[in-house]
Parts: sequence; structure tokens; C-alpha cells
Amino acid sequence: MAKNILRVVKTTIPEYPKTLDKRLEQIRFMMADNKIHCMTLSSISNIRYLTNYSGSNALLFILTDAIHLVTDDRYEEQVKTEIYPLPNLTIHITRNPWHYVVENKIFKKGIDSLGFEAEVMPYSVAVDIRNIIRPLKFKPLPSEVEPFMRAKLPHEIEFMRQACELAEAVFAEIIKKVKVGMSEKELANELVFTARSMGSESDPFVPLVLTGSRSALPHGAPSDKKIKKNDILLFDFGCKVNGFGSDITRTVCVGKPTKEQKQMYELVKKAQMEAINNIRPGIKGTILDSFARRVIADEGYAQNFQHSLGHGLGLSPHEKPYLSFRLEDEIVPEDSIVAIEPGVYFVDKYGIRIEDNVLVTRTGPKMLTQSPDTLISI
Repeated sequence: MAKNILRVVKTTIPEYPKTLDKRLEQIRFMMADNKIHCMTLSSISNIRYLTNYSGSNALLFILTDAIHLVTDDRYEEQVKTEIYPLPNLTIHITRNPWHYVVENKIFKKGIDSLGFEAEVMPYSVAVDIRNIIRPLKFKPLPSEVEPFMRAKLPHEIEFMRQACELAEAVFAEIIKKVKVGMSEKELANELVFTARSMGSESDPFVPLVLTGSRSALPHGAPSDKKIKKNDILLFDFGCKVNGFGSDITRTVCVGKPTKEQKQMYELVKKAQMEAINNIRPGIKGTILDSFARRVIADEGYAQNFQHSLGHGLGLSPHEKPYLSFRLEDEIVPEDSIVAIEPGVYFVDKYGIRIEDNVLVTRTGPKMLTQSPDTLISI
């Protein structure tokens, strides 16, 4: 194997957001608590939260007094204009990152232990790396870094606000294009095209467009089923700005809704707002879920709401905290952004789900999207 020659990249980059200092401090406190001298990040999302790097391959090494980002030559030009100028940051280019950092003595004297994201790195990979870096210790630290990314920084909140605003604008346009006889797939394609045309950089997830009885599938993929008059039509989609995504669900009726459908929509909206009005920093996800679930259960529809209330949002469409009756230890931090999405589903008939994105603040919830109070007829 050819020797990995030291190759360092100089950058000219966007202004460094000083609010990132808090995340770095939190990680270094965690390192001290776990008695490690370096934390190795392989989660691309976590790396981007700390560096602004949007490539698909990288490792980030956080030491007590330095930071090293290692990527390959596909991104050599990209990193020159993208990476934040973090304090004592060095960027390295190589196709063999672990051999490279050992051969070039990135881990200097006094460093004898590395932590790694055990929930991200497969066991077999960790074993191979441990053999490369011996005698350094390689310590698994599952879920130690991710919690520091749940609270969003001011510039990230702004990107997500824009993504939410864009999604609402896209919805306003897409319902104008709904026609009886269109298939779910055709309308989903229109949705994607409209979102791109209006400025979304990509889809945070594959959009859902479900009509009639298929709207009762909480995660059904768009099919060839045609839209019929008086169908319930469900859209679940988002938009993306600078990597940060929104996630909204809107339910409409193609024609005249029944009295029952109107009542179910209003029930779901009531449940959603009961949860949203009780959001506060530090609340447990189970408790938040219970506010919405109780409203639906009190009307006799507990069995029609089986999925969780919601989840966090950010660079990934589903992040912690998870707001679920199944998870006891999920805490909603200040400045997190959550998607609140209760629903009721009637097999072989229809389903109704409403999803909005909410910023959690100490002064109360701040709506980033706002679904209609009553069922829209189009």
C-alpha cells in the first residue's frame, strides 16, 4: 500500500457562527466525563451540524484543543468554500482515513483513547478500526453526541423556518392542480416538480400522496390509484433549505366531505392543538403524546390512532426527540423543532392526519406552519 502523504486543505468559507461553540463545549465536557482524549464522529448529519460539510463521506475528530475533518478527493474543492472556520480546524484529504491519521500522527503524544458513535458505526467496522489504531483504545459511546444537536442554533432555525414557509406555499399551489382521474403517482410527481420549481433543494423524504381508502395507510407509498370525486386526499411532504427540512401533512376532500369526515378532521385538529399548547422545554415525549391521545380516546377512537404523536426535525426528517407513548425517556429541549402529527384511520374508508412544525421556546410554542382549522374542500 502506498504511504498516505499528509495532505491538508486551506479553506475560504462562510462566517463561523459562534453559537457552535456551545456544541463543541458540550462534546468536550462529555469527553472529559468519559475519560477520552478524542471523539470520532462518523454520522454525516452530526458532522454537518458542527461543520456545515454537506458531502457524503467524512470523519470528524474532536480533540481537546483541535479539530480534524478527513474526507476524500471528491470533495477537495467543495470543502474549500463550505466548511466553517472552526477553531484549530485542519482538513485532510485521503481515501484511507484511518491509515492516514495513524501514519501522519494526527493523534499526538498524550492521546491514548478515542470514542466513537457506536449507534452509527457497525460492529465489524469498529473491530477493523481498532486493529488499525492499536495501541490506542477505541471506546464505544452510543448516543453521546446526538443529544447536543437537538436544540437548533439560530441560523438553523432560520433555514427551517424558510423550509416550512416553502412547504406551505407548495401546498397552496399543488391543490390547484388536483384533478379527478389523476393517479396518486401523477400528483406526487407534480408535487415534487412544484417544490423544486419554487426553490426546494430536494425532498427531505419521499412524498406521500394517498387518496380514498388508501389515505388510511399511515405510510403508504403513492400508487396508480385514481382520485375520485368526494375522495379524502392526504399529502405528507416537506421542502429543504440548506439541508434542513420541513415535514407537513395536509388532508383535503376532493368534493364535498361528509359530516363524519368534517367531525374527524376537527377532532384530529383539536388533539393536535391540545398537544401543541402544552409544549414546553423539558417535557417528556410520552406526556406530550398523551395530551393528543386522550382527546381522541375520549371520543371513542383510541384504536384509530396507533402511531406516535411526532418527532424532531432538522437535517434528517425524523430526529430525536421522538414523541411517543412507547418511549419513556425522550425529553423535548428548548429550541428543538418538532413535527406534531396525530391522525385517525378507518380501514377501507379513509384516514385523516394533520402535521405541523413547531419551535419549542421557553415562552411557549411557536408555529412554523399552520394547518387549516376545518377540512378543505377542493
